[in-house]
Amino acid sequence: MPMNNVKQTLDVIHAHGRFSGKASLYRIRALMDALGNPQRTLRFVHIAGTNGKGSSALLTAAALEQAGYQTGLFISPYVLDFRERIQINRDWISPDDLAVYTERVLTAEQSLILDEGEKIGEFEFTTALALLYFAEHDCDIVVLEVGLGGRYDATNVIDAPEVAVMTHIALDHMAVLGNTVEEIAADKSHIVKPGTVLVSAPKQPGNVPEILRARCVEVGADYVETALPETVSSDLMGSSFACKGKQLFIKMIGSHQVQNAATAYEVLLQLRKKGWNIPDGAIEQAFSTAVMPARQEILSHDPLLLIDGAHNLDGVGALCATLDEMLPPGGISFILGMVEDKQYRACIQMLTRRADNVYAVAADTPRAIPSAEIASCVREYSPYTNAFDCGDVRSALRRAQRSATEDDVIVVCGSLYVAAEAENILRADRN
Repeated sequence: MPMNNVKQTLDVIHAHGRFSGKASLYRIRALMDALGNPQRTLRFVHIAGTNGKGSSALLTAAALEQAGYQTGLFISPYVLDFRERIQINRDWISPDDLAVYTERVLTAEQSLILDEGEKIGEFEFTTALALLYFAEHDCDIVVLEVGLGGRYDATNVIDAPEVAVMTHIALDHMAVLGNTVEEIAADKSHIVKPGTVLVSAPKQPGNVPEILRARCVEVGADYVETALPETVSSDLMGSSFACKGKQLFIKMIGSHQVQNAATAYEVLLQLRKKGWNIPDGAIEQAFSTAVMPARQEILSHDPLLLIDGAHNLDGVGALCATLDEMLPPGGISFILGMVEDKQYRACIQMLTRRADNVYAVAADTPRAIPSAEIASCVREYSPYTNAFDCGDVRSALRRAQRSATEDDVIVVCGSLYVAAEAENILRADRN
């Protein structure tokens, strides 16, 4: 059916639902077969991991674009707009193209005869749409971010990528991927295929490096561990660092972003070895200008307002490290909402130790922790922190902004749902 607007298109996509049957690549392979397997005409950088995927993907894609390549970028999840997930040279897919390709994938889906109890899920549908779009827009290379895990993630329908990437592994989605970082790494490592090279982020936890090396040996792939970068200087304007003797600067803040940038730099070096022409100047320009929404992003300075999608222990730890390194103690207010499948109590405890005020909100998802429960947790962990049950993000922003002085800091965090809602409210106000 013809789709008249973005909402109607998104209604069709979202109607597919989050879960679609048993964990397998069966459905996405059937759908790609029906579309003529456009992914086989493309070359990829395939990125998995727990934290840092989005930043590493953006930096890699930006450098490839600066080098003159038609570069696709597929990210998961989006922050500001669904169309943000599918980009070419960092331009989002247009509403018209989204509608056209949705209709084409829907037609292919309707031709399928799947096993009983199996159906195409939303992420599988979106992945197929993106791969078809990239192929028909003649992308030279696609930076493809995994949605969840690796072994059965829909993006793993591709053949061996030019480079596979493993960003920092941490405990997340444990009900699906496993209860230890080693089990999670084992699942994610299945993006590694024969003949490729795996670039791993530095400082992986536990026995994760051994798990990744073993996968590379098993399938006949090379393993490269990113050299730990040396931070030269870091402040709220960005970070300068040295990596393999190369001086670089990124606008993104936080020592964890330096490690993400070092990983992206190693990916680009590996692509060079495979014949891709990526000049130093392209890397320098891309790294110094690229920004990622809701990744320790500063939206105002009076008072300082920072938005971060940190939603698990590892991400919250990175946020706290930035706050400790770059800001004087005191005067910090958190606008905080979380979802139930995270280690939310431990995250709240970590944040509360640094907070003067917590404005509790409910994320815009059925999996949200009620704002009253978040406020109760704050009071349990720190009777000296003011906890306010605000209900929704807009109310929390208004209350925090009214109460803040010019020297205070407001931090929005705990969930990408909360970060996205705050981003859209603040950008609309600014416009």
